Amino acid sequence: MPVSGEVLPPYRGAPPPARQEKSEPLVAFMGDIVRTGRWQAARRTNALQLMGDLKLDLREVITPGETLEVETWSLMGDVKIVVPPGTDVVVNGGTLLGDVKTETDPREPAQRTGARLVVRGYTLMGDVVVREMGADPGKPPRGWRWVNPKR
Repeated sequence: MPVSGEVLPPYRGAPPPARQEKSEPLVAFMGDIVRTGRWQAARRTNALQLMGDLKLDLREVITPGETLEVETWSLMGDVKIVVPPGTDVVVNGGTLLGDVKTETDPREPAQRTGARLVVRGYTLMGDVVVREMGADPGKPPRGWRWVNPKR
């Protein structure tokens, strides 16, 4: 299992390892949970934050024709998930003080890939946002700059 921040070697013609059905929960009490790049996500991922944000970049994780599920609970904090263009997204859940939404670029409709993300997000104070973003988004909007690797 890779350590957080560890870079995985590239796959050289071999298929990626089989995906686990369910992962250990991602837990943070006073801090953020951030996963970017190629990380090993299970088919069903659970996250729990007391005060902090959950930021998941699935652009190098989800493959065409695959369905991933993310369930998250947050007392105070945002849930931000990035998916590759063409991913079908279903967002359920709710928030007391915040928004639950998906964001796509209507100017650049992407061809559907068959990949699907199902999010169940629950927050007391915070947003649940899933955004479609290409591999090189240029300069991402404010609040989404964590998706670019530090150079």
